[in-house]
Amino acid sequence: MAVVQISRIQVRRGQKNAGSGIPQLASGELGWAVDARELFIGNGAVSEGAPAVGNTKVLTQYDNIFELADTYTYRAEDAWMNTGGVSGTPVTRSLQDRLDENVSGRAFGLTGSVTQIATTKLQTAIDQLYLNDAIKGSISSRITLHLPAGEYIIDDTIYIPPYATIIGDGSDKTVIRTNTTNKPMFKTVNSTSSVGTPSSNATSTTLNQATNITIKGITLETTVINKGLILDSCKESKFEDIKIKGPWVSGDAANADSVGLEINSLNGTVESKNLTFQHCKVEGFEYAVYSDWDTHDCDWKGCSFENNSYGINFGIGLASLDLTSESGKETGPRQNIIERCIFRNINKHAVWMKFGTKNVLAHNNFYSCGNDNGAEHQPAYSIVKFEQPGNTSEHDIFSRTAILSYDATYWDGVAYLPEVEGPGNIMFGETHILNTIARTGIDSNGIIHQKRFRLAAETDIASQRFDIDYIVASRNYDAVRSGKLVINVNGKLKTATVSDDYNYTGSTAYADDISFAVLIQDADGNGFDETIDVNIGSTMPSDDISQIEFKVTLNKTKIDATGE
Repeated sequence: MAVVQISRIQVRRGQKNAGSGIPQLASGELGWAVDARELFIGNGAVSEGAPAVGNTKVLTQYDNIFELADTYTYRAEDAWMNTGGVSGTPVTRSLQDRLDENVSGRAFGLTGSVTQIATTKLQTAIDQLYLNDAIKGSISSRITLHLPAGEYIIDDTIYIPPYATIIGDGSDKTVIRTNTTNKPMFKTVNSTSSVGTPSSNATSTTLNQATNITIKGITLETTVINKGLILDSCKESKFEDIKIKGPWVSGDAANADSVGLEINSLNGTVESKNLTFQHCKVEGFEYAVYSDWDTHDCDWKGCSFENNSYGINFGIGLASLDLTSESGKETGPRQNIIERCIFRNINKHAVWMKFGTKNVLAHNNFYSCGNDNGAEHQPAYSIVKFEQPGNTSEHDIFSRTAILSYDATYWDGVAYLPEVEGPGNIMFGETHILNTIARTGIDSNGIIHQKRFRLAAETDIASQRFDIDYIVASRNYDAVRSGKLVINVNGKLKTATVSDDYNYTGSTAYADDISFAVLIQDADGNGFDETIDVNIGSTMPSDDISQIEFKVTLNKTKIDATGE
């Protein structure tokens, strides 16, 4: 039968917050608190099986479940877990407190959808978490803003204050993108900034400057000429798994506004320092990294720089240093470490240090750099350029070396432009093996020497010394020789000499059958002696083929014998 009418059913009712409040209800009886809009049902008697006499609250649309859920306990179902320190007295918390431990961009209306312009909502989230006057400066407020995977479209600069921690789900997962020109994507500001009002770097001091910032697991992508991340007077901060991507491609006109990462200081006191970059990637910019300030004690570890005009650039915009302690441009960047990074397809210098000293490159790999988009046998620039003494390259590996040093296909007419140009201490990371050192014989002038590999002469350097540790071993005879070749190049006189200090084991008949000679020459015919030929002579038996294994260390200085 269809229900055609429902008779009115009423329950006990009254005001919860007046008189004696909710009375004891009978078993199964309903009671409605009209003032609080709350519903209760009577438990019944213990004799009926109720666990306790009383009333049970029934949830309605007007109840705040966060207020009701006041008994969250960590691992409450595990009897062995004792959160309170005393058995039977666990620490309980509200669900609201528990959820507020972490904050998502979703809480501020960020959807991660390309249909939403996220600028205002993202800036609001950052300002409310780190600049709101109610919590600003308190240690407990320095929580993490999580940006879930998605695409966040911005049309203006996002300002990052001190102690901000912004973490995405990973580069190429949490992507922040812009197509607005002249609006750097992220920029640090000092703590005098307020909600909606970023302060100028000119107001920074050592007490309020950007500090202890962490950004991790995001991509900053600009589809137009722009700057990705600007660190203004930023110290003691960490950046991890960040990709900064721009639109630059080889052949684009030079543009000083195409910068992936720019590091600035206010002066010699309020400066950028102690920054760590781990597993970050910068691609598609005129300048991947740029700083004209005394930026110091920063580390780049496991980062990659691909498809840029220039890689890391220190002091290249300075005509000279301002030798005053408060200028912030007294030394140029110094005491920075670039370690285990990859540089790939960098048109010009992968690392250019015009000013700055005590910077260290270590265990980096350089592929197709300095060729101006040409092949490895078409070098146009040095790969690393030091212009001041005191910088170091340790165990770096260059794909240029094998092509220009000992691939005979490219010896004729190809200058050997250096992997590392300018004064410095260079210990190349790669050990080379040449498989064919055949007998060259003797003519009327003595032992015949043939070219076996080449080095970069760089004769505009006053003096340079190559130390080449080598082992020569015969494949057919009992003869092993190990030693050190020392090649001295006088850039002023354009001369090169070689000495050979070695130990020999094997048959005494072959002890002196290998010898070395060097020749400095102009390989490409442009009037500059830029290439050193290392020639090897052998008077071993005619059926011998020996191998040589060698590794190169290089020291270069601007100081010549006259002290100029």
